[in-house]
Amino acid sequence: MEEWIVLFKMTRKKMLIFTAVTLIGVSALLGGCGSKQGNTQTGTSSGTTTQNTEKSGEKVIGVSLLTREHVFYNLIEKAIQEKAQGYKFKPIIMDASQDSNKQLSQVQDFITQKVDAIVLAPTASAGIAPAVDLAKKAGIPVFTIDIKAEGDVKSHVATDNYAGGKLAAKYAAEKVLNGKGKVAIITYSEVQSCVDREKGFKDALAEYPNIKVVDVENCSGSAEKAANLTQDILLKFPDLDLIFAVGDPFAVGAVSTIKAAGRNVKVIGFDGNPEAIQEIKNHGLWVADVVQHPDQIGGKVIDIIADYFNGKSVPPQVLIPPTIVDASNAK
Repeated sequence: MEEWIVLFKMTRKKMLIFTAVTLIGVSALLGGCGSKQGNTQTGTSSGTTTQNTEKSGEKVIGVSLLTREHVFYNLIEKAIQEKAQGYKFKPIIMDASQDSNKQLSQVQDFITQKVDAIVLAPTASAGIAPAVDLAKKAGIPVFTIDIKAEGDVKSHVATDNYAGGKLAAKYAAEKVLNGKGKVAIITYSEVQSCVDREKGFKDALAEYPNIKVVDVENCSGSAEKAANLTQDILLKFPDLDLIFAVGDPFAVGAVSTIKAAGRNVKVIGFDGNPEAIQEIKNHGLWVADVVQHPDQIGGKVIDIIADYFNGKSVPPQVLIPPTIVDASNAK
């Protein structure tokens, strides 16, 4: 009988978690709708575009974003559009929908249109290399944002993700755990930016011998999977103190699971999304968040492209320092 009771409780928790994560997915989709451009001059939500880029002397920038279902990329898109207007560049902004094949197709389309430069937020650091090579053969310079790509990239602009991971670890160690405790990490191993966050977090925690990283799980970019992995982590480690999620969508999944389980495990996320700030202001399980500055990333890559067009040397990499937010400074 006890086994059936336990099974019922676990099943009920899974149903609650599934419901919460489904709502998360719907919220994310709705959040991205306001930034979809449709078939306009500055962007399209489809996988290809038929715009003619050779009718004027303006520079045309082909941009393929990882996704539009994340406010971080919505803000990057807005910054690119605003900065490009100042230079009289014409951005064609596409949504790769986290699909490597779709992103490759978009790059091929940009090449066919003979755009002047390509900006990628890669779906995968290694997987996008063939697209970068195609652009190089066509004589089109490639620039990356947020996530590094293998291949001949002229310049990369991103958050200093390694430093952000260290910020999260230092906050966890000194403000949450007081130098002692057990920690798990929910990572996203397919993209280098998240790998860097994980590494920075681990390296910084190495300075605190009484804090142990007991588990690292890869959610592969899925908030639903992050929620399910969190349930597994909670079952394996009943004395867990904190989870570090390398992205806010994964932190949302973790928090929903922890709440459903009735546990008091703290969470630190990474992005600075509005839902993170609100949760922190509520003084709940989500205690802090590493905040990126997507407006600076989007604006900076256009500045660098302008320098490149003007024959100036451009830096191989520009890292934007992140900041950390908790209940004391959340706005």
